[in-house]
Amino acid sequence: MKLKTPIKSVHDNLMLTKSGEIYAYYRISPVVVPQSNKEKIEDHKAEFRILFKELEKYKDIHLEMYPQYVDLEQRFGALEKDFHPSTLEIGRYYNREAMKLLNQELGRVTQPDFILGVRLKGNLLEGSEDIKGVVKNAFTSVSDVLVNLLGMEREMTAEFFQRFTQLEKDLFQLVASVGGRRLTEDQLIYLNRYNFLRDIDHSVAEEQKKRGQTNITDAIIDPTEPGFLKLQTTEGECYISYVVVDDFPENMEYSHIFQRAQNLNFPVELHIKAQYQQKEATLRKVAITKRRFSETQKDMAEVDETDNMLYSGRELLSDLTNKIKNDNSPFMKWIAAFVVSGKTKEQCKRRASEVIRIMKHSHIFCVRPIADQLQLFYKFLHGAPLQFEKNWVQQTTHEGFAENLFGLSNQLGSNVGFYFGRVDKFTDKVPLDQSIASSRDVVLFHPFIANEGIPGAMTDSPHVNITGATGKGKSFLVKMILLYLSFLNCQVLMTDPKIEIRKWFNKAISDPNIRVKYPMFVELIRSFHYVTLDASDKKNFGVLDPIVFLQGFEAKETAQDMIEQIYDLHGKDDVKTEILKSLDDVIEQRAKGETVGLMNVVDRLIENENKTIRSAGELLKQMIQNSLLQLIFSYGDADTINLNSKVTILEIAGLDLPNEDDDPRYYSDSDRKSLSIMIGLAKFCEKFGRRSHEDPTAIIFDEAWTLTKARGGKRLIKDMKRVGRSFKNQLYLVSQNMADSETDDDQGNFGARFAFDNDVDRPAILKTMNLPQTKKNEEMVANMVKGQALFMDFYGRVGKLSIDCLFEEWVAAFKTVEKSHSARAEEELA
Repeated sequence: MKLKTPIKSVHDNLMLTKSGEIYAYYRISPVVVPQSNKEKIEDHKAEFRILFKELEKYKDIHLEMYPQYVDLEQRFGALEKDFHPSTLEIGRYYNREAMKLLNQELGRVTQPDFILGVRLKGNLLEGSEDIKGVVKNAFTSVSDVLVNLLGMEREMTAEFFQRFTQLEKDLFQLVASVGGRRLTEDQLIYLNRYNFLRDIDHSVAEEQKKRGQTNITDAIIDPTEPGFLKLQTTEGECYISYVVVDDFPENMEYSHIFQRAQNLNFPVELHIKAQYQQKEATLRKVAITKRRFSETQKDMAEVDETDNMLYSGRELLSDLTNKIKNDNSPFMKWIAAFVVSGKTKEQCKRRASEVIRIMKHSHIFCVRPIADQLQLFYKFLHGAPLQFEKNWVQQTTHEGFAENLFGLSNQLGSNVGFYFGRVDKFTDKVPLDQSIASSRDVVLFHPFIANEGIPGAMTDSPHVNITGATGKGKSFLVKMILLYLSFLNCQVLMTDPKIEIRKWFNKAISDPNIRVKYPMFVELIRSFHYVTLDASDKKNFGVLDPIVFLQGFEAKETAQDMIEQIYDLHGKDDVKTEILKSLDDVIEQRAKGETVGLMNVVDRLIENENKTIRSAGELLKQMIQNSLLQLIFSYGDADTINLNSKVTILEIAGLDLPNEDDDPRYYSDSDRKSLSIMIGLAKFCEKFGRRSHEDPTAIIFDEAWTLTKARGGKRLIKDMKRVGRSFKNQLYLVSQNMADSETDDDQGNFGARFAFDNDVDRPAILKTMNLPQTKKNEEMVANMVKGQALFMDFYGRVGKLSIDCLFEEWVAAFKTVEKSHSARAEEELA
């Protein structure tokens, strides 16, 4: 069978059809809005209402959402260029494993791509002018138009398409207002070629290079199976079926068909072809219909019968008349169709039935025509006109048309990056594994690209904030980030105040099964360098002494904060004055090369003639002896911490942090000492981030909430964030509440955020994530289960993410508690 296709010639984003019409095609960058954020959804529809009204003069438009192939091999290949040579082989292994597992679960990994086609110019032979006049205006010669419009093989020149440059520019200005970008010529060729490929495995790069009708339509279409079409190419075969929307509710409000299509757990296309109607003709048809309604009502009244549908219909017609007359609203006729595909006819049929079932829940009624599949195939080809249509035609104003919610997607993360999980489409509470299995929207995330000026990014900040209550999944995510960071060409420093990471990592790689099955994982974990700061070991004395690793005002400011955390100077001006004077003197001695430290300040207090000052010094000395404080008070002779390893995990033995909700007024001495240590640790991490302007570094600072409880803590957080972009440093601030990461004059400065649920922090979570404070949104956050978080990516997009680790050996290492037999039985019996 000779395949018919409208395409004649292509140049950039313009396509000439065989009937002499020019179409322009654009990719619409999707807006990501959680389904619970009704306010932003309405804003999105308002933008498209304006666009659809402006497009009226172009008469014909084609809205398309198709499952664009996500080439993981290409994307992971780009990612691997950022890997460190020492971990390149391991990183490649895990990329290959991720591709294999995702392809097993999802088939071809896809994401929705939104395409808008607009008929830029109608048939070039239409109009009142004589044919020669039209030809001379549009073509270089009469022979050109005759040769090309008669379907001969001569290709149009670029000069021909340049005649429409200004028309296209005017159209592009409209489309750009909703994030539209011109398709490239290769992309437009592939869009036409995709109609003949669908679910057949193929190389996008190879198919984009094809030119000419024969190559574009190179496929066999078999329509002999009722309700299906079988596509065959040299690469394979698949079945497709068109599921047409037969009826929408009378009120199109909240139809949201493009959003609902994305909630299906298999790839699906959705096409809408629309044609604007002439106002005069529409008003005449409305008037005729209204008269019929009146006559029918009159007849029914004579026999004492009523029909609410008639009253409703008359009201809708009156409203339509007002909109067309008074609001100048365009009136549109359009047809919507899903295209489902499958490797087998059974799979295709099952998916088509699922589309019909799911849409019916929203009162959108669909049918799978048995005898019209081939006609539908040609009807929805690019450039095919919508004319003489009688079946499945919808009629709405442009406002009703905008309710279809075109150009809104669930996409989150970056185009190149590590696999972090799936976008969760539910607003109710759903088990994590079910949420993952129900979603096709994979989330990739690259930690370092934010500070490289990515077009479209909302920020240049590389920092990441991770918040949430204990037991919601923070630690799991942080450890996954740690392992991914270990592949990249950067140095990583992670704080582990709880001293739990080494324990669980070593336990995992001690498992004989893991050692045999995953030797690369064992090699990776063994490469991590652990530094335990233990105050009982003299070689650790003073490793966090601010006078040792800091200089000038930074040393003085940090030392003062540490001292005031453990010793209340309120109302003790004489002691405070002497401490500050002593700090100045000792810091100056250190600058001259003398071996001194913070303990020398204490000795100066003890030697002071003033009894009050001397007593303060003696008290400090007693507090320091045989305690954690020996890590920050020294005579300046401690060795520096070895941070030359690629990944260093910094542990602190004996740290006894208070609970987050404890009142600072009632902190114990142990609590205060621990917070003083955290001050030194934060400042040490900041110094690590400032090691080099050339070599990237990453800091994972856990239990960051402790800084907000410590003196000067907000400033310390701000100082750590300030290192940032100029030093190629990335900070992961891990805490429980949103407020822990904010300062009064620096609201956030985070490029990305992961917010797990915290019942006392929900209003702050919604505010920080730019979500309205509505009951629906609060319920959405409350319904997040362990392993789910709200995710704000570098582009400012927000959605609910289900964290998904594909590797069982990683999951074994990410434990934070060993379940008892009773706990396991409780889960099994639930």
